[in-house]
Amino acid sequence: MDHGKPPAPPELTLKADDEIAKGRFANLAQVASTHDSFVLDFAFVQVRAGWLLARILMSPQHAKRFHAALGETLARYEERFGTIDGGPTLQ
Repeated sequence: MDHGKPPAPPELTLKADDEIAKGRFANLAQVASTHDSFVLDFAFVQVRAGWLLARILMSPQHAKRFHAALGETLARYEERFGTIDGGPTLQ
């Protein structure tokens, strides 16, 4: 028995309704914050109309971990496929 190795974390199983599991394409994201939460709005915008698809609320701690995970994932993607051009921004 190896006492120096921490135990493996329990396996996580996520369940989702079919409509959620299909996913949605968002081409606009807005981020806002208050003292105790971050608000991430994901929307689809076409020409001059847009539809809010999802609003995600996170604690500051979860937002910090999400930022790190997204940064690591982007770095691995660019290492494999090349630099991502940020493209134009909406005004």
